[in-house]
Amino acid sequence: MAHLAVSQVAVAVPVGTDSTLRSAPLFKTQNLRLGEKSWAPVLSLDLKSRNPRLRNRYVVCMSVQQASKSKVAVSPLELEEQSQPPLNLYKPKEPYTATIVSVERVVGAKAPGETCHIVIDHGGNVPYWEGQSYGVIPPGENPKKPGNPHNVRLYSIASTRYGDSFDGQTASLCVRRAVYYDPESGKEDPSKSGICSNFLCNSKPGDKVLIT
Repeated sequence: MAHLAVSQVAVAVPVGTDSTLRSAPLFKTQNLRLGEKSWAPVLSLDLKSRNPRLRNRYVVCMSVQQASKSKVAVSPLELEEQSQPPLNLYKPKEPYTATIVSVERVVGAKAPGETCHIVIDHGGNVPYWEGQSYGVIPPGENPKKPGNPHNVRLYSIASTRYGDSFDGQTASLCVRRAVYYDPESGKEDPSKSGICSNFLCNSKPGDKVLIT
């Protein structure tokens, strides 16, 4: 957990009556300390002011929080030193075996379809830059090529190059589950569901996934 420095800041909000709030300060601060920085008061006003625009207001105090120390590293140097984005580190014939960290549904129960946020641990061995894609090879046999694995499915990477934990060890995918509904019966046909999207959305923490 990062250390937080909390300060109180007074903010003026239009509400109330002039008669009940004449003696309350409109904007009054003490020295603010955010992290390692100390901020001096900027101004101090009073509701006794003759300016009608400053009347009929009261003060709401709210906390300002700022992390003064990060829990994890935020810039893996080995990624920053590259002049070109990493390409073809693992190809379909020799994919990397990664591990599912978590699968979380990110749409409501009444949403038309299901989209999942999937975090994959690649151990820092399959680095990427923003805008690149991962290829995922679902388990099982390719029905069009008996004895061969499924073809690679490409998914845009949703996280930055540092992953969800900012340590360069994970990547995130946002995957919509592909399902097929028969137009006549209106019922779902599992035999025509998307192979890879359903594999990813059904995955559990600790499951293995082949990526390129």
